[in-house]
Amino acid sequence: MVDAPVVLVPFDDLDPRVLHPVAAGVMEVFGLAAEVVGPVESPVEALDGVRGQYRAAAFLPLLKRRFPEARRVVGVTPVDLFEPGLNFVFGLAEKPGRAAVVSVARLVHPDGRRFLARVMKETNHELGHTFGLDHCPEPGCVMRFSNSLAEVDEKGRFFCPRCRQKLEAALQVF
Repeated sequence: MVDAPVVLVPFDDLDPRVLHPVAAGVMEVFGLAAEVVGPVESPVEALDGVRGQYRAAAFLPLLKRRFPEARRVVGVTPVDLFEPGLNFVFGLAEKPGRAAVVSVARLVHPDGRRFLARVMKETNHELGHTFGLDHCPEPGCVMRFSNSLAEVDEKGRFFCPRCRQKLEAALQVF
């Protein structure tokens, strides 16, 4: 049984302790409690053997089936993700919806604080999509689209005033 409105799910051998600061960040940014649960195995059917990457969309139904009572569920995986037409994705979410996935495969950095900041930003970004938010053109907004690590590092982990207003409206009916 899950008690928090947001469930954070580590996949495979991702250390669940990495997600505890992310859960605290979800509370700080969204005002929602987040619970870290035990690890889940990546969906084997998602693996594209030629690419050596996993199809991101395959994680979403798995998360929803595994955690049907969760109001929002975000999987965090160490495997590299892709979607057709893209070389890779940092994450993917239903927009709007209940499920999202974030890959840490390309977010690694020798500085643990920078790594954690990247994971928090991408988690907040994908969670924002589950509340119906689109990509934002504001440079510091967490909803800005990132196609490189430099772009992830440049944006903040908070919402710009316009996106914050949209999020607040979505949270009213949450």
